[in-house]
Amino acid sequence: MELPASSVLDATCEQQRFETYPPEARLKDNSPIVRVFRTLAELEELREIWTLWCDDPNADLDFYLVSAHCRPDFVRPHVMVVYREGNPDCILVGRLERRRLELKVGYATLFKPSVSQLFFLQGGLFGDLSQENLQLLMRGLRQSLDHGEADCAELSRAIPNSSLHKAVRAEFGPIRRGHFSPIREHRWLELPGSFKEFLQGISRKNRHEIRRHEKRLADDFSGKAHVHCYRHEDEVKELAQEVEKISAKTYQRVLGVGFRPDVETLEALRIAAHQGGLRGCVLYLDENPCAYFIGKQYKNTFHGNFMGFDPQFGKYSPGLLVLMHSIEECFDPGYTTTRVDLGWGDRQYKKVICNRSRQDGPLYLYAPSLNGLKLNFLRSAASLLDLAGRRLLAKSSVLQKLKKLWQGRLQKSESGALPIP
Repeated sequence: MELPASSVLDATCEQQRFETYPPEARLKDNSPIVRVFRTLAELEELREIWTLWCDDPNADLDFYLVSAHCRPDFVRPHVMVVYREGNPDCILVGRLERRRLELKVGYATLFKPSVSQLFFLQGGLFGDLSQENLQLLMRGLRQSLDHGEADCAELSRAIPNSSLHKAVRAEFGPIRRGHFSPIREHRWLELPGSFKEFLQGISRKNRHEIRRHEKRLADDFSGKAHVHCYRHEDEVKELAQEVEKISAKTYQRVLGVGFRPDVETLEALRIAAHQGGLRGCVLYLDENPCAYFIGKQYKNTFHGNFMGFDPQFGKYSPGLLVLMHSIEECFDPGYTTTRVDLGWGDRQYKKVICNRSRQDGPLYLYAPSLNGLKLNFLRSAASLLDLAGRRLLAKSSVLQKLKKLWQGRLQKSESGALPIP
């Protein structure tokens, strides 16, 4: 079902009509104001405070600027800033994009509507996150949608029943809020004082399994197994080439997710290397790449981005082994890592490795227009069907079996490889 995209107000005069902060005459009382930055040039004004406050590489200013030029769906920035007494107090980083959404039930796509969307980035909310500031931001967002700047808005990784949720409910009625949005586990590892202490924190059974896989790999590839870590800008091209040899064989490739050496991904790796945070670890067997884990150190957190392995080596659990190598490196002298963030999803290896978790998920908000209401109905209906199906399968204990069967078939159809055991 096709939804026509809303018109985007690009002209400066139109932008000024919908600016959410009051004119200069109203600034004398020092009341808080919200300003929306809608051009890339304006963002340099925020560089110092943005860099100081941002803790997530997905919302890093340099990466944001590069993405603006790489992404075909990017229209313009939509960065909202609360000012108090003339100084930034809270920032919400977003963009206006024109794109085709894929509304899915499981792996099946039901609808692909074309929409204009205000998308707010993971990790892109920082500063003083007081209830008043959050409500000011949500009021400004509601005004942008009221004035037709987009059909909908998406807020990434919101924690259920958080202050942000309360601010959303205060500004958006039920008909303009999305329903049945996916809530998933977000797991991370708070690092202890040493790698030895980390291993002791893993259950005895899982430690035994890790050692068993390490021994099997050492026995079968005696002297022919090693991990190479790519860190520098001049190594990004080689890293991408080596990882692509593996990634092309995975089921994630068939689903359109996972590592892909597109322009935006390569630029993200280059920026991470330039900032000194890139760590792309590749496991080689007989000089052939068989598994990889790519992450980036950003301030005190090591963020995992991509992980995969060649399915023909699945019996060695090479993905887990290269992940363990990456974690061990976090304890090297010179690193200031205190946390390893493995992101969204609840795969078994994350349960083994991580010692902290929370639930979070997207918040969807809609314009009070026919397009907005249609989109809300379609996305909420697809989410409800997906949620009901997952719960039904979970109760029957066949969800994981179906996932493995489906993933195995995808791998076999893509590369002729055997399914992951």
